[in-house]
Amino acid sequence: TYPTIQITGTNGKTSTTWMTGKLLSAAGLKTGCYTSPHLHTYRERFSIDSEMISEDDFAATLTGIMPALDKVKEEYGELTEFEILTAMAFYYFAVSRVDVAVFEVGLGGRWDATSVVRPKVAAITGISLDHTDRLGNTVEEIAWDKAHIIKEGATAVIGDVPVGALKVIEERCALVGAPMRLFERDFGPRDVSIVKNEGPRFSINGLHASYRNIPLPVFGGYQVLNFTVAIEILEAFKGQKIEAGVIDNAVMGLICPGRFELVAKDPLVVLDGAHNPEGIGMVVHGLPQAFAYKNLIVILSVSSDKDIEQMLSILMNEASILVLSQNNSYRSASASQLNDVASHIGNSYIIEPDLEKAIDTAIAKASTEDLVCVTGSLYTVADAREILLRRKDLASKESAVRM
Repeated sequence: TYPTIQITGTNGKTSTTWMTGKLLSAAGLKTGCYTSPHLHTYRERFSIDSEMISEDDFAATLTGIMPALDKVKEEYGELTEFEILTAMAFYYFAVSRVDVAVFEVGLGGRWDATSVVRPKVAAITGISLDHTDRLGNTVEEIAWDKAHIIKEGATAVIGDVPVGALKVIEERCALVGAPMRLFERDFGPRDVSIVKNEGPRFSINGLHASYRNIPLPVFGGYQVLNFTVAIEILEAFKGQKIEAGVIDNAVMGLICPGRFELVAKDPLVVLDGAHNPEGIGMVVHGLPQAFAYKNLIVILSVSSDKDIEQMLSILMNEASILVLSQNNSYRSASASQLNDVASHIGNSYIIEPDLEKAIDTAIAKASTEDLVCVTGSLYTVADAREILLRRKDLASKESAVRM
């Protein structure tokens, strides 16, 4: 009942989905967005024109698909949580009569629940090693899995990918007859400048037109790549240049929660959900480009199935102080597990299992010129965000009472 856009990639797919949704809405299209995971509530996964689903609509949507869920369960067995949520998204956007919907892949591409769609545009933000237990041990194997979102009738928009991965993607495009638009060959950012503590400003050469002097109110150089891919997705979807004013309206109020998100000052406190070595590398490389600070203090809590040793090796070389903690997810690596790995790499770190105490420890050790970064997992970011925003809200209420 509506055309779709599907987005996958090792990193950046959630931000790119949000950005694409904002651009489509600004272009006058009623736009649904389905993302995962959420930070605070399942409702965040479903939005139309940046408004997340209401509690009543969430309940009505789940009730509406229940007969189908029961039938599938009877014939094939239990569905996964993600399959149920994805079915809810399909149904919610249909009954809401959206003009287009953007679906973020949950994992990989070939067997992902979102891949029942036949997208008009299929985008891959980038490819690196992650989820190797399910997707393969090389970037070529992972690219093969992700490239299966590219189907007959789709235009492929490809971000910055390794040469080996690109070869696999090109083969998939040739197999299904999908035209491909490649980052830095067919489109790309130009004249990028970073205003510290404010965000990047840049231009984009698209396939149909050039777009000048874009101020992006989110931090992290990688967001320039994500927004550039989102621009090309919109060009590919509409088959023409983007109308004047659309980009300005799209970037207005753009927020990417948990992605280089600045949540406090004096000291600066930044949240980023980097969950693999490549993501951590982008964080430590991007922080000094995006923000002005003296010392970097990092709080790290990661899922137990990640490449903990590599992530710790990167951070121990870059952080002045490293605080190892754990989040509330059952997937979280314990503080003792982190300690076991860290002790073989170096001895310059602090163990504080309680995340709120870890935040207090880091802030207490920071001067007003320093930066505290909480990272390692979106679960970590969600927990830290609730702690810090709760404190900010409490401080605001106390200030209002005093006034």
